[in-house]
Amino acid sequence: MKIWVDGSGWNGKESKFCVAFEDGRVKKEVLEEKKTNNEMEYMALIYALENCKEGDEIYTDSQLVVGQVTKGWRITKEHLFPLVMKAKKLLQEKKAKLTWIPREDNYAGHLLER
Repeated sequence: MKIWVDGSGWNGKESKFCVAFEDGRVKKEVLEEKKTNNEMEYMALIYALENCKEGDEIYTDSQLVVGQVTKGWRITKEHLFPLVMKAKKLLQEKKAKLTWIPREDNYAGHLLER
């Protein structure tokens, strides 16, 4: 199954993420906490990984997330380290695939903007 993920950091009133599953399920989470865009991207990815099946493909427009989780990019922000480690572990356990896509192709991003 295809799964699209996106996150949006603090905008003055909320932080949020969206996960859209190919089968029509959508999970939107809104937090009244100051979170960064990257934290929310990771929260979306972790939710997707916790709810995916083995072999599913997850799409994100975050090059940072793909780089840190699959390409060994350095983690320079300490607050992201636990999220990166959790995402790596889940990705390996689920044998899922994480793929970068352009922003305009991210279905979850379009839903998040609504």
